[in-house]
Amino acid sequence: MNTKNLIIAFAIVYVTTGIAVGVGLYYAGYNADHSPAPKRDVFQELQDEISASKIDEYLKHLSSVPHLAGTEQDLQQAEWLGDNFQTSGLDRVVVVPYHVLLSYPNMTHPNKIYLFDDKGNANFTTSGKQTPLSQPEESSPLAAPNFNAYSGQTGEIESDGLVYVHYGQQEDYDYLKSVGIDVTGTIVLARYGASFRGNIVDLAQKQGAKGVLLYSDPKDFAQRGRNEVYPDSWWMPGMAVQSGTVYLANGDPLTPFYPAIESAYRIDESEALLPSIPVQPIGYDEAEVLLRAMNGPLAPEKWRGDLNTPYSLGPGFQYGSGWKIKMNMLTANKMVTTYNTIGMLYGEQESDRYVLVGNHRDAWVLGALDPSSGTACMLEMARAFGKMKQDYGWRPRRSLVFCSWGAEEYGLIGSYEWVEQHAKVLSHRAVAYLNVDIAVEGTYSLWGSGAPLMNKVYLESSKKVANPNATEVNEGRPTVFDTWVHRYPDANHPTKPRVGILGSGSDYTAFMHVLGVPSIDIRYTYEEEIGSYPLYHTLYETHHLLADIMDKGFVYHRAVTQLWTEVARNLLESVVLPMDLDWYATYLNESVVGIRNRYGAQLEANQATLTHFERAVGNFAVATRRFQDTSLAKLDPNDVLAVRRVNDQLMQLERHFIEPHGLPNRPEYNHIVFAPSSSDGYSSSSFSGLTDLLEAVGNETEVQRPKEWAQIKQHLSVIAFFIDAAGESLNDYL
Repeated sequence: MNTKNLIIAFAIVYVTTGIAVGVGLYYAGYNADHSPAPKRDVFQELQDEISASKIDEYLKHLSSVPHLAGTEQDLQQAEWLGDNFQTSGLDRVVVVPYHVLLSYPNMTHPNKIYLFDDKGNANFTTSGKQTPLSQPEESSPLAAPNFNAYSGQTGEIESDGLVYVHYGQQEDYDYLKSVGIDVTGTIVLARYGASFRGNIVDLAQKQGAKGVLLYSDPKDFAQRGRNEVYPDSWWMPGMAVQSGTVYLANGDPLTPFYPAIESAYRIDESEALLPSIPVQPIGYDEAEVLLRAMNGPLAPEKWRGDLNTPYSLGPGFQYGSGWKIKMNMLTANKMVTTYNTIGMLYGEQESDRYVLVGNHRDAWVLGALDPSSGTACMLEMARAFGKMKQDYGWRPRRSLVFCSWGAEEYGLIGSYEWVEQHAKVLSHRAVAYLNVDIAVEGTYSLWGSGAPLMNKVYLESSKKVANPNATEVNEGRPTVFDTWVHRYPDANHPTKPRVGILGSGSDYTAFMHVLGVPSIDIRYTYEEEIGSYPLYHTLYETHHLLADIMDKGFVYHRAVTQLWTEVARNLLESVVLPMDLDWYATYLNESVVGIRNRYGAQLEANQATLTHFERAVGNFAVATRRFQDTSLAKLDPNDVLAVRRVNDQLMQLERHFIEPHGLPNRPEYNHIVFAPSSSDGYSSSSFSGLTDLLEAVGNETEVQRPKEWAQIKQHLSVIAFFIDAAGESLNDYL
């Protein structure tokens, strides 16, 4: 690796060099020695420069070897990205290490599940590994055995009870109790597909289970039968296993709320928010054997999948007493170093304002879709922007920061540690964060989630990107926007496509939910109603899967890169930041209407009022309209200070929804409007600080739960205060 201009940045370097925040964020006094570049059509030149074949080339390299976080391959890819950023012409490239707690299986002795008969003989044993099927890289000795990171208890965990718990949701356990089945002391078998696996394990632990087995049912993930699966299609074969973390928090488990830098204080591992029970994923061929062995009542019809078994609930085995299920677990936590690679293209006029684009780099195995499809797109985006600088002397108005995160799969660790380390600077200088995790998980339609402030720039940019689907073009839909709005229209605004709200599960979380930096997440997605694309986190996320099955010619990857590039260019180049104030006001109004419809009677019956909440939302709408009609409409674009003032107001608006004390019972999340769902970390809900409290009390009254209702009333007042403060921030005077 060429290290002439590459810095491996430890905290002590920041101090001795006087760069208090590292990673080039304090960039001051850049004096470019070049004449002003001629006026160019930067949009069109960037769009034309982006190459599908280059994305293919990057992806083939990235997915050629397993690259689990904290391994030698993790560092090699971090440095390889740094080399590419330098070659592309970025001004500064830094590889940033963090020493964190990760989790690994035993590479030579995989975790295994045994079914013992009444004589103590192993009647059935799981493989512990996925079977290579077609590509040479599937046979790599670096491919980790099947595991779930941060699994709890190690050693042998045995039970004479195995219970099928469907998707492992609260309603599933409620049903089991209604038919007399108690999971206490048993091992439970749960299906992937309805919520984040960490929530499945957490709930099983609370229900008293000794361990969890996870599998993907072919009803969800092999919908065309076992004869039409990978390597011939994208559907899941029988020995495929979805690995993944079961850590419910974010960031390094041992340094909560603070960065894992050299000077960090680390709590004891026993204090970390990690599960205490073991969990292991298995293939559906293996789950079928276990389900066939179980007795007990039959599962409800809607619980049954497509395996050749009646789906008995358990807890016993049909062969009589004495049969047992045993988990032999060797997954262990370990302190290791993971790496972020950061590249910067300095802005020419507002170099201290940052548009950040990001994607994580680590994968459970080969990771062609998650995350390397996004990594390949980011590399091509960096090359296109760098070419504009190198060939034409062009620079953006604001600075562009490329972020390749490490250890995202374990719990957003790389991005969280970096955001925690640079929180003060980012809070004052970050314009937006644009995330692409999986660039292409299907070819049905563009899909996006994001802050309401970002809707305008996101939607308008999508109208300028050519549709990669020739059939859609022939049917009169020439842009990616046209297919998006056709296939996912917004129910309340049919001329707009539906835009999701950000949960967790990717690297926008710290930016959006902790700092209040408006963020978006971009991808092309699938039509099927399934919890994830079928080969998610399996050995079979290969270059072959994308190049030969899902995106021949990489035309959808190119479209995602073009859109990502245009959103970034717009935010970088617009004199006035293109933030969508009207949509934020509309979103808040629709949210409070929804809360009144669902919880209004419950609130009123307990002397809790939405009056101040609704008033604040109305005042916010008035403030946003007044700001647009006065400050923006009368702005002189040549008045540098006036432009700076309104841009700062726009940029800081999202920060005014940040509650420094955190949400009720969830201090790790600070945004009062948006937060991940407390029951499913992948999804999100509006005003979840309030709705979580209301769901928790259920039908119980203020008399029965006085402390909880006091908390609800307090949080209602907090919501009204923060919305009022956000509206007030758009005024020039107090």
